[in-house]
Parts: sequence; structure tokens; C-alpha cells
Amino acid sequence: MEKTSLRKRKVHIGKRSISLLTLLFLMITITVTSVSATAYVVLTWTTTATVTANPKVCFYKWSDQTKANTFTYSVNVFPNVITIDENITYALYNWDSSAHNVYFRLASENTNTTDISWMYYKVYNGGTLFSKNETNFNSPDTGWSTSYSATASTKYMIWISIKCASGAGVGHTPSMTFEVKVENP
Repeated sequence: MEKTSLRKRKVHIGKRSISLLTLLFLMITITVTSVSATAYVVLTWTTTATVTANPKVCFYKWSDQTKANTFTYSVNVFPNVITIDENITYALYNWDSSAHNVYFRLASENTNTTDISWMYYKVYNGGTLFSKNETNFNSPDTGWSTSYSATASTKYMIWISIKCASGAGVGHTPSMTFEVKVENP
């Protein structure tokens, strides 16, 4: 029996002929190409952002009766003393005609239990809307609270109490950043 190489064997397609080896190579290439081909679709969304001065729940500066989206509050604290401010310079204000859900959290801090033993803060108007006592500045809770309903047309005072540790370093400047998450109507 005579052996014929794959290159010499010919396949006739119409009036043309190609070697059997070339045909096998083309079939493998087409099969591999079709297996690795992926079809894609493109989905699109567009976001339009309209700039407004304040959300329906924002801060309210007591001294000049203006709305604000951020503010800074500074206070002196003293070793082994509790410093209390029952109504800091800003309030939380729902200036809308309907109630809105709000969430609170201690977002970040740069202190530890060497300077601050504990801190208590609350948002209130007659009754307490929210309160939190943070006692572990080595590992503070920075998660969002559950939702609280801020009553329509209401200003909520902000209370903060800070117990400075007895061994606090004079000249240290511990800071805490709080966040309020509000519905974006």
C-alpha cells in the first residue's frame, strides 16, 4: 500500500482543488475563531445633574439664619473634663413641607482613647431625633445609622459632649467628621 502525504492529497471544490492539509487547517481556524468570538451589546445611561443650593434637609446657621451644606465647629477640651455644648452653632433643618429620612454617622476621626475618652452627640428638638455615644476611639463605629424621619419645617439642635482623657496631650487637636445622609428629592 502506497502512502500519500496530506499535502499531496487534493480536495476538489468546483473547478478548484486544494490540498487536504490546507482544508483541515482552514476548518480548525474557522472552528477556533468561532468559539472565541464574543458578541457585545452596549447599554447606555445618561445622568443630568441640576445644581441647587441645598437639599431639603441641610444645616442651618443660627447666627445669620442661612442654610449650609457643610460647616466646621471648634471647641476647646481639657484633660479629665467633660465639655458640653447643648446647641452648637448650626442646626439640622428640614425646610421642606414633608418629612424626609436621614441617616447619621461618625465618618472619620484622628484621635484615640489617650486624648478622648468618649463622645456623645445627638440631634434633637423637644424629643431626640438621633443620639450616639462613642466610647472606643481605638476602633470607632463609622457605619450609617438606621433611618430617622426628620419632621417637615423643623430645625433640630445639635448637642455634643466630649470627655477629654486625663492623660490627653495639651496641644493635640483631635478631630471628628460627622456625616448626615439625606434623601435627594
